[in-house]
Amino acid sequence: MKKYCIIITSFLLISLQTFAQVEKDAGLWTTFTLQKKVTKQIQLVVDQEFRLRENFQRINLFYTNIGVDFKFNKYFKLSPSYRAIQKMRLNTTLSYRHRLSLDATLKKKFNKVTLAERIRYQIEVQDVLTSVKGKLPEQFLRFKTDVKYALTDKITPFVSCELRYQIRSWRGDDMFYNNGFHRVRNIIGVDYELNYKHSFTVYYLIQNEFAISNLENIYIVGLAYTFSL
Repeated sequence: MKKYCIIITSFLLISLQTFAQVEKDAGLWTTFTLQKKVTKQIQLVVDQEFRLRENFQRINLFYTNIGVDFKFNKYFKLSPSYRAIQKMRLNTTLSYRHRLSLDATLKKKFNKVTLAERIRYQIEVQDVLTSVKGKLPEQFLRFKTDVKYALTDKITPFVSCELRYQIRSWRGDDMFYNNGFHRVRNIIGVDYELNYKHSFTVYYLIQNEFAISNLENIYIVGLAYTFSL
């Protein structure tokens, strides 16, 4: 009986997305990352990201992310972080947002293949001093699976999939969709390690929304550079 319920639910979700009006967009995400090992178990990480949307024609946001990786062993790490976000509104003013996250990552190598599972809890507020929503924190869980293959010592192709679970949100009518999955990201890309200090990543990301109103699918080209101190 449970099996048939899952099949019926999946069919209804697919049907809902098929008949709903879905907006499409393309954009660019560029990321600069600084990494610094403090000890064998602790690493500081700072990310600066810039995003374009509306077919690469409009600035979407900037963010600065500051985090710490606590590596307990070769299989498990915890990564708390803080993110300051400046998101561009349609009227070109900025919305200031603050996010706290906690990642728990499990990783296992099988010869040339590395499998990783990351669970992220995030809480975010926006426009704290200028909006009622500043007192209404949004909360999400994000589940991401990564598969990497060491093609050579320097080149590592990868694929990943991330599902986002909405615990609570206050944007528009989002509050009606609390306690459910509504977004999936599929990514394919490649890491290139120039040397122990410099590495690059190129990827293509497809984000699909489902089971909510005002659906949007986005197609992202991503470029990332990491410098290890």
